[in-house]
Amino acid sequence: MDPAAIDFVLALGRALHRYGTPAHRLEEALATLCTQLGLEAEVFSTPTTLILSFGPPAELRTRMMRVDDGELDLAKLAQVDALADAVVTHELSLDDGRRRLAAIVAAPPTYDRVTSAVTHGVTAASVAVFFGGAWPDVGAAAAIGLGLGVLAQVLRRSTAQARVFELIGATFVAFAAGLAARIAPVSASVVTIAALIVLLPGMALTTAMTELATRNLIAGTVRLMAAVIVLLELAVGVALGDRVARELFGAHAVVPVPLPQWAQWTAVVCAAIAMTAVVQAERRAIGWILAASVLGFAGTRYGTAWLGGQLGVLVGAVALGVLANLYARLLERPAQIVMIPAMMLLVPGSMGFRGVETVFAMFVVAIAIVGGLLVANATLSPRRSL
Repeated sequence: MDPAAIDFVLALGRALHRYGTPAHRLEEALATLCTQLGLEAEVFSTPTTLILSFGPPAELRTRMMRVDDGELDLAKLAQVDALADAVVTHELSLDDGRRRLAAIVAAPPTYDRVTSAVTHGVTAASVAVFFGGAWPDVGAAAAIGLGLGVLAQVLRRSTAQARVFELIGATFVAFAAGLAARIAPVSASVVTIAALIVLLPGMALTTAMTELATRNLIAGTVRLMAAVIVLLELAVGVALGDRVARELFGAHAVVPVPLPQWAQWTAVVCAAIAMTAVVQAERRAIGWILAASVLGFAGTRYGTAWLGGQLGVLVGAVALGVLANLYARLLERPAQIVMIPAMMLLVPGSMGFRGVETVFAMFVVAIAIVGGLLVANATLSPRRSL
């Protein structure tokens, strides 16, 4: 076996894992690449470990790599995918491929820190509209979301601080929402959920359910427990911030008046554009992401009228998945580039804050999204591993 080919596969696997590739897609992509490079290999992936064994059963060479959950950078994921295609088609040599791969990993993100912080505020304002907030709620959510975005840039520069970001961020948001409710006619609960939407583990929960559904049981179980831990950290932070705000400012209950229907469609557009920056997707994909977000939102809305609140999201997930797979077929790029930012508007993480009785409903919605994506893949395959 070619050692250069093995080194390239190992480096590529680490990069794909770093940029948020789920276990079932990562294993399939690496297995396909090994076959095309003439390598006999078996691949096993979890959120923290990547194991690859090369050669026939009697002469296996196994490499186990400790990997972190990484960062969600869809622009770099697209570049890594294109690089793998170039190596397979011999447009690049293995040595050139490794050097270019290292350059991709070392390159700065597509969107700078200021843009990332601002998009937190835009996303929070848009989500406040979805939750029936009035204009004061939208303004407060935008301001607090912006503050959370700045806090994220500060704390994530250190590994130790990044590990407590969810707890500190949730405390800050709940306290700031309580303060805003003291100053203006604002619903603290709506503002809190809207500002925290970027931190809620709905995406991780849906990915875990997908891995379990595709029989990647270890990866799915580990990711599911990680999502539950994050949700518990956020719940503790919200409880702490809300308690401090109540002690200092008292309770101020406000029932918001929902905005007109046109505001929701405007919010979908704004959220889709902002989410493109949050997940660091390439700029040329904005049109497709916007179309997928609108289609998924419309499908969920009409599906809810047909099937109810918990199962209606399945219709949106099917529509979103078909469009993402069409994108992958036509442009030869990973379907995840379109699917992930648009699906983050469907994920059920926010339901976890509405009471213990809705925990089961949260999992039902997650499974409905997974079912919709699986139906979409069966209807129109992306013809790609990613």
